[in-house]
Amino acid sequence: MYDIFILKEQLASPKQVAVVMHARPDGDALGTSLALALFLREQGHSVHVITPTEYPSFLSWLPGVDSVVIAAHHTRETLLAQIKEIDLLFCVDFSTASRLDEWAYLLKRPDVFKIIIDHHTEPENFADLLLWDPKAAASAEVLFQIFEALEQKEKITLSVATCLYTGLVTDTNSFKNPNTRPITHRIAADLIEYGVDPFRVQWLIYDNKPLSRLHFFSFAISQRLVVLPELHVAYFVIQKDDYKRYDLKSGDTEGLVDYALSLQGISLAAVLKEKDEMVYLSLRSVGDLPANLIAKKYFNGGGHKNAAGGISHLSLTETVDRFEKILKELPFNF
Repeated sequence: MYDIFILKEQLASPKQVAVVMHARPDGDALGTSLALALFLREQGHSVHVITPTEYPSFLSWLPGVDSVVIAAHHTRETLLAQIKEIDLLFCVDFSTASRLDEWAYLLKRPDVFKIIIDHHTEPENFADLLLWDPKAAASAEVLFQIFEALEQKEKITLSVATCLYTGLVTDTNSFKNPNTRPITHRIAADLIEYGVDPFRVQWLIYDNKPLSRLHFFSFAISQRLVVLPELHVAYFVIQKDDYKRYDLKSGDTEGLVDYALSLQGISLAAVLKEKDEMVYLSLRSVGDLPANLIAKKYFNGGGHKNAAGGISHLSLTETVDRFEKILKELPFNF
């Protein structure tokens, strides 16, 4: 399935390694990156874990998270100095340089062997080794199969298994998304055999929210939800001031889009967030409606068929107007 012999060769002796995830990391990006880092450290490699931007606070309990370097908190010079001596660069849960935003310079190291571990469609050709499966439910699923191919499953620790299970849970929406396959459940079962407590993981991710986040969701549903029943679309518009009002941290809007998608008769849902002089869009769809194609064609983004994201450099009002205009012109049959 994967060109595992090249990876074996690269890991045959202790290496200086950097593991980089995409900007605004989700549970799969962070969990899979940490699982890989913990595994490699156990094998004697020295590992740096880098996220371009802050990770969601609800993932701050993950094993190894204290070692993660947040690029946004460092200058370009200090960050490059930290990884000056690396031999290997793992790109986890992304395969296009744009997912790193302004930190894409981390990939411009011709002397470093680059490896992609991902499951998103249409990867770019910037790596020396592509360990990729677009049918996988999560990058965590890909990494587990890599451990299998390396014949290293017995070296998976509870911490590694917990990080992988987190990746599976979050990228499948607790195994509810259509990307969930029989092998996804089999891998989850294997991880539980390693000692993962699925109830604790689910509780820490979904049922351990600060009161401010509950207040924000209530406000968003009552004041920021737009429903277009004639288009079978519902979306939230989150203003910059809303972040200040509810002291929102990275990841605090996670799950909001699902409330829009859960409405009767809705085929496409979105959250449009005004932040950092841009508007970030999260799209979710059901059935054959391709959220990823909408994100790619109109919002410089991409993702999966039913879950994707993009950005807009227009103002929030202009982005909303453009979004509605696009919806009215879409050729897809809702």
